[in-house]
Amino acid sequence: MNIPQEIIDRLPADVKADFLKWDRFMYDRVKFNMPQSLIHAMGHCERVLLYALIMGHEIFGDDPAALTALAHASVFHDTRRLDDYLDTGHGARAAVYYEEFCRQNHDIDFYPEAVYMMRYHDLDDAVGREAITKEFGDKAPRALRLYEIFKDADALDRWRLGRHGLDPRYLRTPQSRRLTDYARKLVIATMAPSLLSLIESEVDRTLPQ
Repeated sequence: MNIPQEIIDRLPADVKADFLKWDRFMYDRVKFNMPQSLIHAMGHCERVLLYALIMGHEIFGDDPAALTALAHASVFHDTRRLDDYLDTGHGARAAVYYEEFCRQNHDIDFYPEAVYMMRYHDLDDAVGREAITKEFGDKAPRALRLYEIFKDADALDRWRLGRHGLDPRYLRTPQSRRLTDYARKLVIATMAPSLLSLIESEVDRTLPQ
């Protein structure tokens, strides 16, 4: 676990319990194509998991299946990246890995909502919303809400990319907008200043002039 214990200890008890369960699961059992990535490996997914659970408990506190689906999407979503750049399609590859993992391990339940969250997280919102609406029918509003929470949880961790990383205007939910300062402070607490400076310099170098 990269997140300092004092931050974990300040979480509400239900958020803390779910976070520790799925964080341990990720480190023990989930395999990443790029485990040494500075921006898309377990440290990133751990923070996304925390943001997703904080928002999820606020919005879906009486729906444990929704919280578990958010946790699954968080810990699997970047597992099948091939590079640290756009890599469109890595969400679909992660969804396939997740489905295969659930088929092969009978101690973990499978959630179709998690598949759709991760499959479409690297695509335009309109594409994801259309696919989710078509797949889930009258249950689409719930699935779409999960999709928005997860995409915002992933976006909140863009602070790791430097001062240009996150534009809060593009966040989808009021819950995530309230977490922007928390997310920035969490990145600072979990990533070395030298690493953040290196990443920011690389991002600045690739931005259009």
